[in-house]
Amino acid sequence: MSFIKNQIFKFAKSQGIKAGIVPVKTPENEKSRVEEVNRLGILNKDLERDRRFNNITQIAAYLTDCPKSSINILDDKFQITKGNYGFNVLQSTLFEQAPRDITLCQYILETPKEQLIINDIDLDVRTKNMKNMVIAPELRFYAGSPLITSKGFTIGTLCVMDKKPGKLEHFQAEGLRLLADQVISFCEIDYQNSNETNDENINTIKNSDVNLEANYFSSASILFTDFIGFTKITETIEPGELIATLDEFFIGFDKICKKYKIKKVKTIGDSYMAVGGVPEGYPDHPKQICLAALDIAEFVNGMNIQRKVLGKEPWKIRIGVHTGPIIAGNSGENFDIWGDSVNIASRIESSGEEGKVHISNATFKFIEEICDSESRGDIELKNKGSMKTYFLNSLN
Repeated sequence: MSFIKNQIFKFAKSQGIKAGIVPVKTPENEKSRVEEVNRLGILNKDLERDRRFNNITQIAAYLTDCPKSSINILDDKFQITKGNYGFNVLQSTLFEQAPRDITLCQYILETPKEQLIINDIDLDVRTKNMKNMVIAPELRFYAGSPLITSKGFTIGTLCVMDKKPGKLEHFQAEGLRLLADQVISFCEIDYQNSNETNDENINTIKNSDVNLEANYFSSASILFTDFIGFTKITETIEPGELIATLDEFFIGFDKICKKYKIKKVKTIGDSYMAVGGVPEGYPDHPKQICLAALDIAEFVNGMNIQRKVLGKEPWKIRIGVHTGPIIAGNSGENFDIWGDSVNIASRIESSGEEGKVHISNATFKFIEEICDSESRGDIELKNKGSMKTYFLNSLN
């Protein structure tokens, strides 16, 4: 850092303290997170001379109707702007490197897997004191999507800004997320290319390891099902018939998932788990998994009609769907998924009702214009607090 920039840095940090800005708490994984920044070597890259990244900041501004956008990397002390759109030369110079403790982007580290949207900077409790700084940027609206690497670390943001308060529509927030994913995709590709070897055998081994390695996906849709009163069922049915009946249901579920390009994860007892959007990243995975859920409900209903004809008790099912970020990959020889979104999907399922497809608000936002649904309002999910959910009746 040059002498002048060092003086500006010290002045800006002291201004932040005087203004009453409260820095974000240091993440528990900070050391590993900073190592990930260094692994990709992004701080040493000149992204402003790379058309790929320039296109992304420009598209982000157009998409959100904001005059400014930037790609910002967060290390342990600084926010480093690696590319921007809508900034003049003076602004680009002043904010090229800033103390992390006085930036808007720092607050992404509080919830590193979620977008940070501040509709009015002057009113938000975290940022309202920023206007008191002498060198405060004239901004009122901020929206940032986390830059999350394949290893699941948030290393910065793709953000948009405006001088007036604002908000993002769902499609704009989703578009910003996809662009942030693209930033990381380019960085990961550049990293892989810079570490290529001419040894074909080593490349083969490396590629095999990549296939087994767990990766972060910023958006996926998770489906859970289970049979109500299964424990009681196991007490009143022969083991052979129990296994045969489960197989009959699960084979049907497998066919439905295949139809909608949904990947089966596993079965645990009477619970069936599947995921959409992984690994191919199909953009319509919320719709496809909801169609699969509706088909599963219809399939079970049909099977139960047959069971009644045969004088057997019906197997009543609950189905839950949630959309959110996950980590997915192979654990040993088996594919699996992890993350808070998986837990939420499980809670959505267990708080559902017989024969109904219970979906989270996050999933609903993707399909609200093409679905017939019934709002449940806010319901309490075990260990997750209150969440708005819906019963899905049909999709157009």
